[in-house]
Amino acid sequence: MRKSTVLVVEDQMINRKVLGKILSDTYNVLYASDGEECMEVLYGHAPEISAILLDIVMPKMDGFAVLKKVQNDSVLSKIPIIVSSGMDKEESEVRALKLGAQDFISKPYKADIIIHRLNNLIRLRESAALINTMEKDELTGLYNKQFFLKKVQAVLDENPNEPYDIICIDLDRFKLINDTFGTTVGDKLLVHIASFLRELDRGRYICSHFGADVFYMLVSRKMAYSNGMFEEWNKIINRFPIQIQIKAKYGIYQINHTELSVNAMCDRASLAIENVKGQYNELYSIYDDVIRQKMLNERMITDSMQEALDTEQFHVYYQPKYELVSETVAGAEALVRWIHPSLGFMNPGEFIPLFEKNGFITKLDQYVWEKTCQDIRERIDSGLKPVAISVNVSRADIFGMNIVDVLTSLVQKYEIPISYLHLEITETAYTDDPEKIIEVVKELRSLGFIIEMDDFGSGYSSLNMLAEIPIDILKLDMRFIKSESENVSGKGILSFIISLAKWLDLAVIAEGVETKEQVASLKTMDCNYVQGYYYAKPMPKKEFISLMENTPLTDMKSTSSTRKNLLELQSRKERKIGREMLIVDDIDINRAVLGAIFEDEYDIVEKENGKEALDYLGHNFEKVDIVILDLLMPVMDGFQCLEQIRTSEMTKDLPVIITSQGDTNGEIRALKMRADDFISKPYNEEIIRHRVHNVMGNYKMKRAKVDKEIMEKLESLGSFLPLNSKLTKKEDVYHEIEWLRNYFDIVRLVDPENVHVSFNPDDDMCENNGCFSVWGKHERCSNCISLRALEDKTRYNKLEYSNAGLFFVISQYKQVEGKDYVVEMVTKLEDSYVDNIFQRDLLYVKLDLLNQQLETDELTGVYNRRHIHLHLDKYISQARKNRINLGVAMVDMDGLKEINDRYGHLTGDLIIKRTANILKNNFASSKGDFVARFGGDEFLVVCRGIEQEVFQKRMKEVRDLVKKEHMRSQETGEPVSMGISAGCVSLYEFPNADANDLIKIADERLYQAKHLGRNQVVFKS
Repeated sequence: MRKSTVLVVEDQMINRKVLGKILSDTYNVLYASDGEECMEVLYGHAPEISAILLDIVMPKMDGFAVLKKVQNDSVLSKIPIIVSSGMDKEESEVRALKLGAQDFISKPYKADIIIHRLNNLIRLRESAALINTMEKDELTGLYNKQFFLKKVQAVLDENPNEPYDIICIDLDRFKLINDTFGTTVGDKLLVHIASFLRELDRGRYICSHFGADVFYMLVSRKMAYSNGMFEEWNKIINRFPIQIQIKAKYGIYQINHTELSVNAMCDRASLAIENVKGQYNELYSIYDDVIRQKMLNERMITDSMQEALDTEQFHVYYQPKYELVSETVAGAEALVRWIHPSLGFMNPGEFIPLFEKNGFITKLDQYVWEKTCQDIRERIDSGLKPVAISVNVSRADIFGMNIVDVLTSLVQKYEIPISYLHLEITETAYTDDPEKIIEVVKELRSLGFIIEMDDFGSGYSSLNMLAEIPIDILKLDMRFIKSESENVSGKGILSFIISLAKWLDLAVIAEGVETKEQVASLKTMDCNYVQGYYYAKPMPKKEFISLMENTPLTDMKSTSSTRKNLLELQSRKERKIGREMLIVDDIDINRAVLGAIFEDEYDIVEKENGKEALDYLGHNFEKVDIVILDLLMPVMDGFQCLEQIRTSEMTKDLPVIITSQGDTNGEIRALKMRADDFISKPYNEEIIRHRVHNVMGNYKMKRAKVDKEIMEKLESLGSFLPLNSKLTKKEDVYHEIEWLRNYFDIVRLVDPENVHVSFNPDDDMCENNGCFSVWGKHERCSNCISLRALEDKTRYNKLEYSNAGLFFVISQYKQVEGKDYVVEMVTKLEDSYVDNIFQRDLLYVKLDLLNQQLETDELTGVYNRRHIHLHLDKYISQARKNRINLGVAMVDMDGLKEINDRYGHLTGDLIIKRTANILKNNFASSKGDFVARFGGDEFLVVCRGIEQEVFQKRMKEVRDLVKKEHMRSQETGEPVSMGISAGCVSLYEFPNADANDLIKIADERLYQAKHLGRNQVVFKS
C-alpha cells in the first residue's frame, strides 16, 4: 500500500528526529528547518504532500507567516495543517485556527495523538477529494451539470422567498478557436474562464461548466445587469493570451416560479442568449414573454407548415442581381415568402431557421426549385430573353435526398438550359462533413450547374477551403459588406477577398448593398455584380417580369474553373529555377497567391507551420534564399519559428519577411526579433515584389563580390573614426572629412545644435522616399538615421532611394572636444551595380506616400492606430529627453449609437468626420501634435511641449466647439446635436510611462468622464 507523505516543519533538530521516528513507519516524511525552507519544499512537492506538521516558533519565517502564505495559494491551501507549539496553548491555538490550521497539538509530542490526528485529517482530505471528483467537472473544477442541478434545487427549496437568477454564459466562435489554435488552447481558455468565475464567486454564487463552451451560475438577484457590467466580464476573459477577440454572450432567467425544474430554467437562460446572437453591441438578454412568445410562434409554425405547403401559402419572390459597371439586370435570386391567410406576411427570419432545424426545409426547397423552373420555362415560351435564377440549397438537401437526381429531373422536365438555374450553397454548409458536400457539388457542377457560394464571410470555412470547394461565383455576406463602412480595416479585407476571387477566376456578387457609397467603393474594387435594397427589394413574380420588360438585360458571366491553376502550380513546382523561396502559412490559398507572384523567380517550397519549416531548413538551409513567414499558425507560430531561425548558426543571416493581418504590435515585435521586413495582409502584389527585392538586394549586397571601388569604400569604414575617439581640435576632424571625400560623394559634419527635427507630417522634406533631398539642409525628419546614431552613440548604415538613384548612407557618431557630432557619408551606387541586384522599376516606388496612406484613417483623414503605435513612443522619448511635457487625451463621441439608430449610419459617419476635423484644426500639427482615430467613435489627441494647464484649457475649448457645431440628419433633415467626452493625462504626471501606459490612463479617465454624464473632460483620476 502506498504511503502518504507528511511534511515536518521544525527548527529544532532533536524535534525533527523525534517526529521522524514517530512517523516514518506510517508515512514518507519530508523535512524543513524554517518557514522559508517549508515554502520551497511546498512549491516543489505540493501534489505529493498529504499533510503538514508545522511548528509555530521558528527563525526567518514563523508558523503564522507560513499559514498566511499557504492560505493565499489556491493549491497549497488544500493541504491540511496541524500546528504544534510550546507557547501559550490557548492563544496560539485560536490564532492558528483563524489562519487556516485544521488542528493543534502541544509539545512535548505524544506519538499516539499525532498519528491519530494525522490519520483523521488525511482520510478526511482524501474523502473530500473523492466527493469532489463526483461533483466537479474534471477540466475546470467547477460543479458538473448533474450536481449543479441538484445544488440549485436545494438552495431554492431552502430559500423559497429569496429571489435568484440563473445566468448562462456562451462563447461566440469557440469552434473557431479550437479549429485554429487546437483543443489544448481551447481547454486552457475554459479553465481561465472558470478561474474568473471562481474569483467572482467567492462563496456567493454557484457556478457550473455544463460542457463545451457553456457555463451556468445561480446568483442572488442583487446585481444590476447592463452591457457595461458584461463588457467588464469580457475584458477579464480577454486577458487570456490568444490572438483573437473572445466575446461571451449572457442569457438570464429570473426565477419567479420555483415549480419549474432547474433544467428547464437553464434552458430558458440559454434561449435568452439566442436573442443577442449576431448583435455585436448587445451582450446579454433576460428571458421574458417575448422569448416565450417566440417559442409559441415556433410551435405554431411547426404545426401549420405542411398545410401551408399544401395550400400554396408559400410564394416565390425574385431579387434582381445587377451588373455593376452597366447597372443592368444580369440575374436574380429566388426567395421564398410565406403569406399566411390570417397572419399575413410571415418573417423569413423566423421560419427558415426553424425549418432548417426540423428538416422541413428540404420540402420547401424542392417547392421553390420547381416554381423557379416553371417561371424560367414560361419566359422562354413567351419568346423573351431569360436570365439566370439562383435557388438556395441547404445542407439538409444534400444529406436528405438524392439532390443530383432531383435537380436534373426538374431541368429535364421543364426543358430549360441548365446554365439558367444557379445553385446557392451557404459557406457554413461546408463546415461539417465538407468532403461529402464537396463530392456532391462537384457532381452537380460537372453536369453544368453554376455553383454560387452564399454568405461568404459569415462562417468559419477559412480561406483554405476556398481553394478546394468547386464554385463559380462568390457571394459576399451582407453583414460583411455592412461592417466594411464601420470597420477601419474592413475595406482592405473586402478588397483582398475580391482580388483573391479574381485570382481564382471567380465572379463576385456583393449582396446587401444599400448605399451609394458602398456602390462607389465596390466599383473601385472591380466587383462584378451587386444585389441589395439600393437597387431593388425582393419582389413578386409580376413585378419582376415588369422590371425585366423595362430594363436592359445582360448575361451573367461565371468564369468557372475554381482551381484551374492547380496544374500550373504543379508544373511550377516541377520546374527548377535554382533559387528557393520557403513560404510558411497554414492557409493554402495564401501560399498559392504568394507562390503565383514569385513562380518565375524562385522554386517555391510550401510549409503549413513553423515546425515543418524548421524541419525543412534543418536539412536544406543552404538551398533556401528567402523565407516568407506568417505569424499566426498552429503547432508553432511565426514568432517561435523566427526565434529559432535567428538563434541557429546555419540560418541566423537568412532573409525572413513576416506576414500578418494588419497586426502593428506583431510587426514591431517581429522587427525587434530581426525580421528583415513585414508585409500586411491583404497582399498587394506591387508592394510584395518591392519588399522581397529590397530585402534580397540588401542581403546580396552583404554577400556579393562587388566591384573594387565600392568594396574599398565599404571596407574603409572599419578603420574610420573609432567610436568615442577624442581629437583635441575640430580642425583635425575636418582634415579627416576632406580625406574621406576622396571615397564618398557627400561627407559632412552634423552638429545637433544646428539641426531642427520636424514632426510635421505635412512637411514635404522627405519626398522621394528618403533623406537625400535634405542632406544639405539642417532640417531632418524624426526617422533620420543620423539623429539615431547621435542618440545611440553608434554607427548606422542604410540604403536610401531618391529620383536620382540608389544611395548607401553611413552615419557615424563622433565626440569632438567634449561635444557630440555625427559624420555623414553618402555614396551613390553605380547603375551597373544597381541593375545587377535590384529591379530598377521598383526602386522609385514612393514609399513615404504609401506609409502615409497606411497610417491614415480612410473615413476621417486623420491618422489611424498604426500611426499611434509607430510614433507615440518616439514622441514620449523625445519629450523626456528634451524635458518638455506631452499631453495625451482619449476622446469619445457622446451618444453616437443613439444617433446611428435614430438617423442612420450616414449621419453617424458625417458626425465622426466633423468631429475629426474640429480636433485636427485645433491642435498645432506644426509642433508635432496629432489626432488619430483610435477605433469606432474614439480619437487619441497628442500634444507636444504643452503645459498641463494649457492642455486642460485647450481640451475644454475643443469640447465646447464640438458642442456648438450644428448639422442635420442626412436621412430626415432633423437637427442633430454633437458632443464629446475626454480623459486626459500628461507625461509630467507619469514621467516613466510609455505609450501604452498613457493611453491606458487616458482611457480610464475617459471611462470616468462618461460616468459623469455628457460633455465631460476628466484630467485626474
